[in-house]
Amino acid sequence: MINLNRANLSIAPVNVAFNDASERAAAATVKLPRPFLGASMVGSECLRKIQYDWWCKPMLAARTREIFARGDYFETRMREQLVAAGFKFAPFEVLGFTAVNGDLRGHADGIIIAGPDLPGVYLNFPFLWEHKAINAKNWRAIEREGLEQTFPQCAAQVALYQAYLELPNPALFSCTNADTCEQLHFFVPFNAERAQLWSDRAVAIIEATRAGELLRRAYDDPSDWRCKMCGHHDRCWGDRHGKA
Repeated sequence: MINLNRANLSIAPVNVAFNDASERAAAATVKLPRPFLGASMVGSECLRKIQYDWWCKPMLAARTREIFARGDYFETRMREQLVAAGFKFAPFEVLGFTAVNGDLRGHADGIIIAGPDLPGVYLNFPFLWEHKAINAKNWRAIEREGLEQTFPQCAAQVALYQAYLELPNPALFSCTNADTCEQLHFFVPFNAERAQLWSDRAVAIIEATRAGELLRRAYDDPSDWRCKMCGHHDRCWGDRHGKA
């Protein structure tokens, strides 16, 4: 017999109350944006989102913040495993760079300076290390299509780090499938031309923002899923600056 009276715990008062409390706590602890343009922002498709990420508090749900925290956890776990496998990381103090009069900055996940011999793999030290935790769908996409095609924003970040940290050796990019805990490791060759392109883009964004120019949106519909997921949706589509 089909049970037509199945419970839905997600709409129970206790769940609603606790989730509301979490949302209020998340809203009350939003961090102020950093006073510089981070290299991780530069590759975003939407120029206006980059400006807002730089200058404004994001309006993100508690669940979204937990996804970011999940990424930090998996990065730490991956680093621990690489260290246990015999890889040596450069100290934290040498992972950052500052450029464009301090307006552009970045801090790498790691720089690997030594490690064990791996069968069939030639390692040219030192090299940049970056990590990303992603869901199963995106993990399969990056396995199939590579970094540039799947996550161009991450590819831009890697290129900028390689350039400004003077690490021209291929970077190691590690991905953790957050759904299955599978791991994927691959090298990203340094492309000086691409690095220069992203650097020029960063300078253009900085100059426009400092001049008070609000740059164009990447999308022309507020119901676009990429806009709906943006932490600046209400701010962007409720502004008085005209159409994108």
